[in-house]
Amino acid sequence: MSLDLNQLKTFFVLARTSSFTEAAKKLFVTQPAVSHALKKLESSLNEKLILRRGKQLVLTESGKILYKACEDIFYRLEKAEDSIRNLKGDYLRSIRLGATVEFGNSVLVKNMKNFLTEHKNIHVDFHFHHDLLPLLLNDELDIIIDCRDYSDSDLDKHLLFQEKYVVTGSPKYLRQNKIRKPKDLESVLVLSLDKDGRWWDRFLQAIPEETRPNLVQLIEINHIRGMVNAAKEGIGVALVPRYCVSRELARRELLDLFPDIAILEDHFFIYQKKKKAGLEKHKILVNYLLSIKPAEFGET
Repeated sequence: MSLDLNQLKTFFVLARTSSFTEAAKKLFVTQPAVSHALKKLESSLNEKLILRRGKQLVLTESGKILYKACEDIFYRLEKAEDSIRNLKGDYLRSIRLGATVEFGNSVLVKNMKNFLTEHKNIHVDFHFHHDLLPLLLNDELDIIIDCRDYSDSDLDKHLLFQEKYVVTGSPKYLRQNKIRKPKDLESVLVLSLDKDGRWWDRFLQAIPEETRPNLVQLIEINHIRGMVNAAKEGIGVALVPRYCVSRELARRELLDLFPDIAILEDHFFIYQKKKKAGLEKHKILVNYLLSIKPAEFGET
């Protein structure tokens, strides 16, 4: 049995994208060329690898076995190419780095200048999105930074920081409404990512039940930066990650209402596929990210 490497690559990309159109785009070929390569590969194996079910493409059992092998083969080839080119030390390597929208805009880009200056042979493209895992698993991104705790056994995972939260408002708004304790939130406008106020659960669960306010005047703003700006304008009180407002807190444009309450925290992790963790460019970037000072993330 002789398997063609280009046909295997076509099958691998098609299986990842589940779309002849997307596979053709990624491979810089025509859609009929993708279809032809798949048919030739299936003919050489005398096995059906991909089936159409309505608008979906699904792998057969044989397809799943071959896909797993392709994953190993092409990641090993990528690592070998990286190692060979690394001998020269002057070739340009590329990384697609994903992050959640607010973290990417508020913290990540601010801390990447030194990395890009020090490592001119590593090109980084940034992609900010709220649903990063599918992009990583489909190899559309190489490394992601996400606040969701994924337990996939194929993922390499590093804790980056604990995401601390703060209840905040403008000095004028707090004076006007005399907000001194959690119960006072019942009589003011409360800014939330969702209409039913579940966003505030991390704060409410951190205080005794008898002192928990009933948040009745909720304003939904479906973006953290929107909540920050609304709080600065005196529209209401916001619960946001501390790293988003570290500058505003330092300038006293916003105040920390309840500094003594230990609001429940989230954790941010760096994820990559285990098979790619050995790439030198990945090691360099991950080590740099882990070296960022905790204060940049709002930690004290």
